Amino acid sequence: MDAAGLKIRIQIKGGASECFVQHDPAIVARMVEGLQPARVFVASKITIAGEFSLTTFVTSQIIRLDFISGALPLWDFPPGILDVVELSEAQFRSRAHLDDPARLEKRERPKEPGECTVVFLDVEMAGGERIFLAVEILVSLPAERLQRLHLLFSSHALHCRLLQGGIAVLNLSNLARFTIYPGPDHTPADAWPAHHAIVH
Repeated sequence: MDAAGLKIRIQIKGGASECFVQHDPAIVARMVEGLQPARVFVASKITIAGEFSLTTFVTSQIIRLDFISGALPLWDFPPGILDVVELSEAQFRSRAHLDDPARLEKRERPKEPGECTVVFLDVEMAGGERIFLAVEILVSLPAERLQRLHLLFSSHALHCRLLQGGIAVLNLSNLARFTIYPGPDHTPADAWPAHHAIVH
């Protein structure tokens, strides 16, 4: 994809995906200017109008939208979230130390307000699609730390940078589960105290 062009990849439940491209820089600029990640999934349908066809997706069936272009601005994240980037599963497992339990960081390790830290999210969408994220957070007061992470999941969509360039927008109405490594040091009052079972 050239720097001024735009590739749109739409993935729906069940794993199927379709790609669309636009190479006209003026059209791409207009499309990008109108994009608001928190509102992408608000309408009931998303329609793509090509030269020879018209394709409509039911928004509730969309898992994610990828906008791949060198012309995309970096959208803002919620307060206290400095960056969110998608990782491959191998990168995620390596950086979170999941294959080396002795190096796993305990959840209770306190962090100082004002410190930057990176947490890793294993996000599972409806239908089993898994997405792996690294989230850079500005540490706040203990009572606010979990709240900051939950802010990521409080709207219709969560967006992140793609390593190859571009932005992915996840449809949070299709969120099934997320796991944080290491989890915040503040335990929610309604949390059930149990550990992941080790499968042999």
